[in-house]
Amino acid sequence: MKKNVVLLLAIMFTGSLFAQAVKDRQVIPVAVTLNQVLRMTITNGGNIEFVFNSIDDYRDGLSAVVGAANPLASIGFYQTDFTVASSTRWLINYGSEQATFIGTDNPGNQLALDNVGFSITNSGTNTFDPVAKGNTAGSQLWSASTAGATEVAALEVYPVVLIEDNDDVEVAGVGGANAGDGTDNSFSLLWRCGTGEDAGTVPMSTESILNQSPSPNPDRYVTNVLFELAVDN
Repeated sequence: MKKNVVLLLAIMFTGSLFAQAVKDRQVIPVAVTLNQVLRMTITNGGNIEFVFNSIDDYRDGLSAVVGAANPLASIGFYQTDFTVASSTRWLINYGSEQATFIGTDNPGNQLALDNVGFSITNSGTNTFDPVAKGNTAGSQLWSASTAGATEVAALEVYPVVLIEDNDDVEVAGVGGANAGDGTDNSFSLLWRCGTGEDAGTVPMSTESILNQSPSPNPDRYVTNVLFELAVDN
């Protein structure tokens, strides 16, 4: 009887060594691919041309801002509309690729860039900080040259940051990055020439084209204004 008990215990002990739990492991790879979206689209005003035909034009200048001296402004002259779609914080560098406007009839003729200026209007849901970069909670955009889209700025030589992220932290769903689509980021540049709007961070020439010395030679003056959308690191 003892032998049988010992044998039974031995069998039970040996069985316990091999009766471990069975495991089966499977692996399902999960990946997240973030493809960069970075697109600027000019929807109107891809070519701006100021044509001075009268003494009033020379004296008062031409502008996209509606007024008695600028009847063409009401039908969208001198206005560039554009949108930005970006999956991350972004900025736009802009500026003239030349130091001055150059005459097409005579390349020796030059016209200063600060005869031309612009203001920014915003129809998107992202808003400009009107005080200083990062100052106003809930504002996603900043423009140094126009003091937060509150001033007229003269045209400058490329590259100058036109619009950038405001470096604002999202609080309770308000603020955060300037990333978004065309509904979030929709802008207009309201161009003007010879209006002498000098009060600002980047002032235009205070002299009307009529009163400049020496007087600019009659010619068609041109430059290319570059816009480059990039990631705002």
